[in-house]
Amino acid sequence: MHKTLRRRAALGAGVAALLLAGCSQTPPEPTPEVLTASTAGAAYLDAVCPVNTAWDLADVELDRLRLAVSRGSADPDDTAAALRHVADESKRAAASLDPKRSTWPAPAREAVAEVRQTLVADRKQALTVAKLDAKRMVAHTWEGAGDAAAAATAAHTALELPTEPDAACTQWAEQRAEAKAEKQRETAADPDAAESDGSSGSDDSGSPGSPDTAEDTAPTPTTPKERPRG
Repeated sequence: MHKTLRRRAALGAGVAALLLAGCSQTPPEPTPEVLTASTAGAAYLDAVCPVNTAWDLADVELDRLRLAVSRGSADPDDTAAALRHVADESKRAAASLDPKRSTWPAPAREAVAEVRQTLVADRKQALTVAKLDAKRMVAHTWEGAGDAAAAATAAHTALELPTEPDAACTQWAEQRAEAKAEKQRETAADPDAAESDGSSGSDDSGSPGSPDTAEDTAPTPTTPKERPRG
């Protein structure tokens, strides 16, 4: 009888240990996508171009606020909202450039990491400036703009992109627009195929910060020195 009890106790302990071991195991980390030389440039622009567009909009709001302050009264709410949008886009871009998500080509790895660091810093600074009053907001000098520009230039060179960020993002927006148009043409030619895959031929290109709407909604900022470019 005692042997049987001991045996059962030992068996129960073993099963419990196995169950605990199974519960303590965490899901494996997702494998980073390995980017090739031909895909890395597009992936980089997918990350940073919406940030640049958000900065275009923020610069416009800063110019408007600066003019209002010079006239004696100003409401910083719209400018603060634009800066919070910059912070949101910077956070998204930094996540997209995370080496845990993608493995970048070796020649570009360090430069992309530096751009990611500037995005993290920009997000923090944008949220801080968004809380300032109107006068302090327009008087603020953006910290780290030179570092951000240098990091962006290094990344563009390593990824064989146009050195000028605006030119690179213009090409990126044109390619996106062409891809969207091609998708719409395919949908028009074969609507049954679109229904079968759940595609409606539309995307989120009209959302805030999208380069597809930037040229229509944001005039060229008069103070480009205020924004770091990706």
